[in-house]
Amino acid sequence: MKKKNNNQLFVISVCVGIIVLMGALFFVSKLQDKQAAQEFPKITGENKVKVNGFNIDEQPTLGNKKSGIEVVEFGDYKCPVCAQWNDKVFPKIQSDYINTNQISFSFVNYPFISKDSNLAALAGEVIYIYDPNAFWAFHHEIYRNQPEETKTWATKKYLTDLAKKVIPNLNEQKFQNDLYKKSTMKKVATDVAIGDHFNVQGTPTIFVNGKMVKDPSYDSIKAAIEEAKASIGK
Repeated sequence: MKKKNNNQLFVISVCVGIIVLMGALFFVSKLQDKQAAQEFPKITGENKVKVNGFNIDEQPTLGNKKSGIEVVEFGDYKCPVCAQWNDKVFPKIQSDYINTNQISFSFVNYPFISKDSNLAALAGEVIYIYDPNAFWAFHHEIYRNQPEETKTWATKKYLTDLAKKVIPNLNEQKFQNDLYKKSTMKKVATDVAIGDHFNVQGTPTIFVNGKMVKDPSYDSIKAAIEEAKASIGK
């Protein structure tokens, strides 16, 4: 009888232990979720913004804004295809069209791949506010140093270290605080809303004078630019 009672006590102890362990794991999981939500805020395009074209005056832009040819890229800093595009295609566009003042080229955030895509987009917006020229250095730097897509790498620390490369005297604490300002989040939310309005489905997506290019290859973009030039008599 005593042995039976001992067995029952053992089973009860194991069950209680399992329940306590599951509760602890649940608590830790919730705490981790809360911490992740604090570091990687959710941003959607469902804010009430009036979409009036791409409004390139509000976007990081290179080249000649008076050229009559607007090329716009929607990108996600976590997107490996965007990094490849920035490395292989963008330099040709820059050499042939941007540096020769034939077009303007603007970048619009469209973060969608993972939770840290949003934080990377916010970092770009903050750098652009600090120094529009430094933005492009940061833009290329983040693509050149892009880790694997499956990893959550665009953390506050990683982005701060990257930002210091382009702004050596960066106030780190201010930079990190500015990432979470409502005004910064609104800028990214507005970008997403613009992308949704123009039916962006992925990145990189390229528009030439408001028309989506069928694919982001150099040849397709070149053809779209030349067609746009012909339409305005250039």
